[in-house]
Amino acid sequence: MIKSFTRLFSLSMLVLASVAQVNGQGVFFSETFASFPATWTSVVRVGNNQPSSAWFHTTEGPTGPFATADLNATTANNGWMIFDSDLNCNIGVGQDAWLISPAIDASDKAVVFLRFQTYYRRFLDVANVRVGTNLNDLDNWATIDVFPGLTNNQFGGGDATVNPTIKEFNISQWAAGQAQVYFAFQFLSTSAVSSSADIGCAYSWQVDDVELTSQDLTIVNDMRVNTFFARAINTITPASQLEPMGFLADIENIGAGDQTGATLTATIENADEEVIFTSTINYGAIAADSVAENVFFPTQFTPPGTPGEAYTGKYTLTLNGTTDERPDNNVREFDFIVSDTTFAKELGSNLGGFSATSTSSYSWGNIYYVPNGDGYVASTVSFALGNAEALAGRSVTTLLYKWNGDLNDDGQVNPAEYGSAPISFNSYTIEGTETGANALITIPIDIDGNQIALEDNSYYLLAIQYTTEDNVTMSTLATNQIDYTGMWFYTDSLGSPRYGSAFDPGNTGTYGFVFTVSPLIRLNIGALVSTEELPLPAGAVAVFPNPANEQIVLDLNFETSTPLVDITVMDITGKTVITERRQNIQREQLALNSARLPAGTYNVRIRTNQGVTVKRIVVQH
Repeated sequence: MIKSFTRLFSLSMLVLASVAQVNGQGVFFSETFASFPATWTSVVRVGNNQPSSAWFHTTEGPTGPFATADLNATTANNGWMIFDSDLNCNIGVGQDAWLISPAIDASDKAVVFLRFQTYYRRFLDVANVRVGTNLNDLDNWATIDVFPGLTNNQFGGGDATVNPTIKEFNISQWAAGQAQVYFAFQFLSTSAVSSSADIGCAYSWQVDDVELTSQDLTIVNDMRVNTFFARAINTITPASQLEPMGFLADIENIGAGDQTGATLTATIENADEEVIFTSTINYGAIAADSVAENVFFPTQFTPPGTPGEAYTGKYTLTLNGTTDERPDNNVREFDFIVSDTTFAKELGSNLGGFSATSTSSYSWGNIYYVPNGDGYVASTVSFALGNAEALAGRSVTTLLYKWNGDLNDDGQVNPAEYGSAPISFNSYTIEGTETGANALITIPIDIDGNQIALEDNSYYLLAIQYTTEDNVTMSTLATNQIDYTGMWFYTDSLGSPRYGSAFDPGNTGTYGFVFTVSPLIRLNIGALVSTEELPLPAGAVAVFPNPANEQIVLDLNFETSTPLVDITVMDITGKTVITERRQNIQREQLALNSARLPAGTYNVRIRTNQGVTVKRIVVQH
């Protein structure tokens, strides 16, 4: 089986609070799938008798070898339903799995429309909606191909960025007037679909937020602003680090009629709702069921450098010469703040926490770009946990990397791109009371309390690292309400990419980019007040052998004699395992005994009056 796919990290979210569904006009049945409802039925007509051969409830999304992105439905934070085809393939035989609704009373309905949110990618399968009245006669239920015309490897929304896709079907001819009617989601990959020997192993189909409505959804004029749009580079940026921001937003004609034109306006409003920036794009003809994408606005905007000011960005779509019949999807907004000293990628957390699915040990952080580093330092890091009470006595390590950018264009932060070691680190022992008003934890960026000098036009990855050997997970507070994909696309297209967060499952040292979920990990900066925070020159310290066995050798080569050299070795959990102080050194080799250290990765920090540096070393026995 050959399929094209993009590797994505699987993010498991713990829900902070349930989201109430607001039913629209005429809605007489709805389901948000906060669990697998007892009133719904899973029927496997063809499968291999494994649990994954059926529809099931998920909060993690697809986990098979060719997993697509998680469904980004309105109420996805409480879970959704999925048929994960390649999680347990039944190659050559096939898969035919139904998710059947409870009995619906539509006896008083003249019109019945089915509406749901979904994410789907096709490969030798078909996604059907089935409608019928007899559970004992499934073969004679009406069949609706949800994504007609789709070919292998194509996405149901047209491309991978349309998530969710909202599907609406008129099922009146089978459901209206019926006292007992059912509908079902059928994932079908059998010889009825294809003669290929590879049937029975496709991607997945994800479904959420299902509604039946008696309102006619046949709308001619309906344009929308899609969720793919550029936003501010950070949600919070220090006034000293502001840079121009640009604008783009994809618009889509989801109505039944062609449009002769549309106008998309980007505006920035201050806290008094005064418009302080505006830019406009006028589009030509836009056919039904088509997207106008990747159109850059002609001007950029730099926020006023006043700390404490809050702003709202808006994309507003209007039709030329006609009225949009559903204007509720014609505006997209984003908020951002100018601070005195803080960088952030969120404005608070809507998720109870994050934990890795494949391993309980992970590192996660945000990538901050510093355009004006000269004269400024990294001083403290702030972060928050979702399950501190379960982690009392355990430690988390904070890491600050200076990153040279994605030099090999592989979509990752690699050790070779950040010098294989952080430029500073610290450790925090969790007390278990860091919840509620006390949830935000702020500690020095450096273990000795030193400030770390920043450089102009530089990327910094600020991460927290958790390591456990007993599978007790740590949940990091985060948000999935801010999508940086459009911002990254815009800036990358101009040759100056800006990023969101980066995630390293298993603490391998290699971080993959994440644009749709941001942890509450903030960088606080300040003015440079001394030279102690400066980094040592590149050749001042060498560490060898690497990997080490019986001893670690530090080759010190300072410009002038330094009165004190403080040496700290910390393991990957944040525990200090070696501390030494040497005096009056300029050129010398120092040996540290590593014979009794457990095999693993360690950070070696050397601090002098001339500056500091951190080296990473592996101990192997």
